[in-house]
Amino acid sequence: MIFSKLYKLTIFIFTLSFVSVLASESGPFPYPIDIVYLWVDGKDPAWLECKECYREGEGLLDKSKLEGAQENRFSDHQELKYSLRSILKFAPFFNHVYIVTMSQRPEWLLDHPQITIIDHKDIFKDLSLLPTFNSQALECHLHRIPNLSEHFIYFNDDVFVGLPLTPYDFFTEDGKVKVLFEEGYTVSDNPVVQATLYRQAWVNSNALLDACFIPEKRHRLCHAPFALKKSWIEQVEDMFPFVFEENSSHRFRAATNYNVTNGLFQYIWYYQNRVVIGDLKNQMASMFNDLDLDRNKIALDELKNEPKHTFCIQDCMLGASDKTCKLLHDFMDSYLPDPAPWEILPAE
Repeated sequence: MIFSKLYKLTIFIFTLSFVSVLASESGPFPYPIDIVYLWVDGKDPAWLECKECYREGEGLLDKSKLEGAQENRFSDHQELKYSLRSILKFAPFFNHVYIVTMSQRPEWLLDHPQITIIDHKDIFKDLSLLPTFNSQALECHLHRIPNLSEHFIYFNDDVFVGLPLTPYDFFTEDGKVKVLFEEGYTVSDNPVVQATLYRQAWVNSNALLDACFIPEKRHRLCHAPFALKKSWIEQVEDMFPFVFEENSSHRFRAATNYNVTNGLFQYIWYYQNRVVIGDLKNQMASMFNDLDLDRNKIALDELKNEPKHTFCIQDCMLGASDKTCKLLHDFMDSYLPDPAPWEILPAE
């Protein structure tokens, strides 16, 4: 009899707790959440001339050193326009959007109260380090965006939302951030893969984490939107100022850089018990040149037929790619056909 009463009481308490959690995570999030993008128009003649000048000055014309300056790293297929459409459609809870760029503006963008263009010089402490073409350098300065909210989500412009989301998919009610980890590890057994600048940045990040927290194998983060908190980044900068200085000092990616917004920050917060493992479904689709047109089509068809909460379309197009570019544009236009209120509509 006593066991039966205790069992019923336990079930009752559990039910109340479960309902309470559902109620809290279905109501409005108590704080504003901004969206931050890095964006570049890699076809802009003035920008191209500037990049080529600095690339030559830093000896990056040597093909063995080209990884941080390859053309596809800066190509613009209007992904930003469609990524913004995706957050408007599937994540309309956002407060404000900041687009961080270098003296550029998307040609299709109207003035709008929810969107602000931020120039690199508005966030860099040391202007002598500009111009920069290094996203890892720029990521060390996102928390300096004027008027940025404490809670914000960082998007690359090739990342999209594919299913309805809420603020609780990125932040918990008690202030923790949610992180998506991949199955793969940050260190590769393939020496060619391991030699990339991305993996070298993980070597440096892992060394720092091993020394300051615990030595262990670490999983990579999904190439997805990253939930971040401004004050927490400031605390990391106070702890490891040399990380921010090192990344900022290179105009192009370098083997001495660190992965900050997609690894180092999250693992530091994880060891500080500030991270919750997220449960969103994410997918990476890589677009290669026209020689792989069939494979590109299969990847995009999978995204359309089996939508994920978030997805990334990575530009790996080196060589003739006109057919793949059209395939990509047709996919984005069919998946997200509705123009946003900040778009300049094409002439009839």
